[in-house]
Amino acid sequence: MGNLAWIDVGVIAVIMMLVTWGGHKLGGTIESKNQFFTANGSLPWWAVSSSIIATVVSSVTFISVPAKVFQASGNLTYFQIVLGLAFGKIITAWLFAKPYYNSEGVQTTYDYIGKRTDSRVGEATMWIGIAVSIVNTAVKLLTTSLVLSVMTDWSLQACGIIIIIFSVLWSWLAGLKTVIWTDFLLFVVFSVGAVLVGIWIYISVDATIPEILRSLDQNAKTTLFDFSTDPSVTYTIWAGVIGSIALSVAIAGGQGTLQRVRACSSVKEAKKAYYFAAVFYVLHIIILMVGLLLWFFYQSKGIPAELASQLSSQPDRIFPYFIMTEIPVGFSGVLIAAIFAAGISTLDSSLAEISDVSISNVYQKHFVRDASDKHYLWAARLSLIFWGFIFYLAAMYFAKFQGEGLLNLTFKLPNYIYGIIFGTILLARFRIGDFWDFIAGLITAIIVMIVVQDQSFSFFWWCPLSGGAMFIVSTLLCKLRGNLAIETTGIVTENNVLR
Repeated sequence: MGNLAWIDVGVIAVIMMLVTWGGHKLGGTIESKNQFFTANGSLPWWAVSSSIIATVVSSVTFISVPAKVFQASGNLTYFQIVLGLAFGKIITAWLFAKPYYNSEGVQTTYDYIGKRTDSRVGEATMWIGIAVSIVNTAVKLLTTSLVLSVMTDWSLQACGIIIIIFSVLWSWLAGLKTVIWTDFLLFVVFSVGAVLVGIWIYISVDATIPEILRSLDQNAKTTLFDFSTDPSVTYTIWAGVIGSIALSVAIAGGQGTLQRVRACSSVKEAKKAYYFAAVFYVLHIIILMVGLLLWFFYQSKGIPAELASQLSSQPDRIFPYFIMTEIPVGFSGVLIAAIFAAGISTLDSSLAEISDVSISNVYQKHFVRDASDKHYLWAARLSLIFWGFIFYLAAMYFAKFQGEGLLNLTFKLPNYIYGIIFGTILLARFRIGDFWDFIAGLITAIIVMIVVQDQSFSFFWWCPLSGGAMFIVSTLLCKLRGNLAIETTGIVTENNVLR
């Protein structure tokens, strides 16, 4: 079967079937739409925490982070992004856990935004959020499909279909409960895979740890921080931490955060889930170490001519190539399954989120308002198929951009829109502004985006600068009209909904 040995195919199949069975048994059965989308607060914090990080650690992380370190100019400055993302999870817990958990009459994040600001703001943000979800998920589907294509010689299109089938199946079984439990199992799979491949590369090189470290240091591979104030430089401490914190807050403006907060049994448990998710970012550090070891391995052995020619146009192929040519049959199947696990854990979460929004905020509100719970449950499951198809089409379109490097692509494309969500969720959290304040802020965010791109600012600056400008302009307009009354609890009750 192409370059993939049948024993590897068997290993991958067994792992995927075990995860499917485990997710089904742990998820149990569901009887209502609410159970399907929120699990009724029945899940332990540690399972939710692993799901939070599994959603972030996609196959992009597994493939592109080692590739970034491996490049001639590569080093550990991606750690600055990891640091910002970890802080972002802590800030997310602090700002949104209690408001999301205790708000009344709120089914989705966009309900929350609408009731804290203006219903039209919630509606507009919903469509923006759907656009972000399509772009984000499509890029990550593309990455996982590319890996499978490289390792099997199957077409990119066929690989995408296989991945979508698994993602839809796991989301179909018991909704968010299955998603979180399969995410937990997948988190274990790709964590073990990352550690094992690091150990394997180390024992494959004829060098001691001090010798490896000396070589890495002499070639500037161990640089952690870049304090450059040049806004065009992508990986700096300022862009990494500030940009990643803003990105995390923007992600909290999506449905996935509300779903996971409400999947926990209390506000305290929800906060704990997000705090420990920050700790789980240690997995990114392990993956960075894999990139360093990969570089040392090929420095010692030499890069084959066929690999060098591939890397010039497709830099993300280095790690898949290593797995297929250097890892023993069987063990390579475990690593491939780990990469699939990382990709699918992102996709099934995205499907659960976008299905929730499309059923709760579109189908139920505008088309079928008074149907039975059973009807909405089936509509939710059928929507998974629809959105899986949309994600697939978008991924195949984005395939033409893979030469840029998928790590940059996965950050860059969503950041065109994330600034608007960042500004909007902050306005909602502190109950600032109405629809026209939002529109003025939206226009400001677009103008700022045009300016920062024209000035060649790194894409990590796009979200905090455009979203920050949106928040400031909307707040000032609200204040000029004498309507500024910041409300800090962030909780929606029947008595404080703006009408």
